[in-house]
Amino acid sequence: MQFDKAKATRNLDRKLTQLRGKSYISSELIDLLDAVAHLQLEARTEAEVTLPPDAEQPPAEALLQGVPLVTRECFPHDPAQAAKLLSKLVALLDAAGGPLGQAARTVGKALDSGEMTPEELFRRYLGDDATFFASWTERTPGAPKALAFLASAALGPSLEAAAGQLASRLPSAKVAPSGECPICGSLPLISSLKEKAGFRHAVCSFCRHDYRIRRIACPVCGEEDQKKLTYFTVDEEPGFRVDVCESCKTYIKTIDFRALDRVSLPVLDDLDSLALDYVAAGQGYKRATLSAWGF
Repeated sequence: MQFDKAKATRNLDRKLTQLRGKSYISSELIDLLDAVAHLQLEARTEAEVTLPPDAEQPPAEALLQGVPLVTRECFPHDPAQAAKLLSKLVALLDAAGGPLGQAARTVGKALDSGEMTPEELFRRYLGDDATFFASWTERTPGAPKALAFLASAALGPSLEAAAGQLASRLPSAKVAPSGECPICGSLPLISSLKEKAGFRHAVCSFCRHDYRIRRIACPVCGEEDQKKLTYFTVDEEPGFRVDVCESCKTYIKTIDFRALDRVSLPVLDDLDSLALDYVAAGQGYKRATLSAWGF
C-alpha cells in the first residue's frame, strides 16, 4: 500500500492535539515529539529501500512455523536518508536544551569528529548491540537513552517503508503462530482490538508491522491458560487496557477504540496511555520492550 503522507499528517496532528490535553505529559515533550514525528513523515516519503532477493527468504513452511522473514541485523533500510534525518534530529534535540540537549551535543561531536559514523550507529542498532549503547549511557548520564532514541528515530521511516513492502511476501496465514513479528521476529510494542469480532492485532516494536495474533495468549511467552491471563483498565484512560501474564509477569497495553471516535497511532497511543505503565509496574509487571520513545 502506498504511503499517504497527507492522511498520515492529519492523523498525527489530531493525535497530538489530544495528547496536549494530558496533564502528566509536559508541553515541552509534546512539542519535541511533534517536531520529531513530522520530520519522520517527511523522511518516509524520501525513503528508498532495496529488498533482498526472494530466494534468500525462508521457505513458506518455515514462515508458517514462526521463522521471521528477515533478521533484524539484515533488515533493509535507506542509510543515506537515515543519516540525513539523524543530523536533523541531533540538531533538534540540541536546540531543546537540558539533559537531552547536552546528550545530543555529545553525540553530534562524536559524529562530526568521525569517532562514530552514522553507518556504525545504524549497524549497532540493527544488531541490538547492548554493550555499545550501554557505554553511551555513561557518556550521556542525563539522558541515557538518547543515542538509542536517535538511532531508532532516524532509521524508523525506512524500516517502516521496508516492512510495508516485505508484508506482501508473507504467507496468507491469518494469525501469527506466536506473538513475535512475522517479518523481523521482534516482540510487539502494543496491541489492539479491531473489527466487530475484536480480532487482536499487534504492532512490532522494531519495524512497526501490524499483524494479527491470538486473542487469548501471552504474546511474550505464549501462555494460553486463561487462569494465568488477565487484564485491567482504569476509568481515566478509556479505550485502553493492560493485558498481563502471571507466567512471565509481563504486560502489554491493548487499544480498543472501536466504540470511540479516536484516531489510533500506535507509537503515540503508547505515550497516551503512559499512566497505565505506572499502574502495571506498581503491581509488579514489566514491559517486554521499551516504549517507542526509548523509556
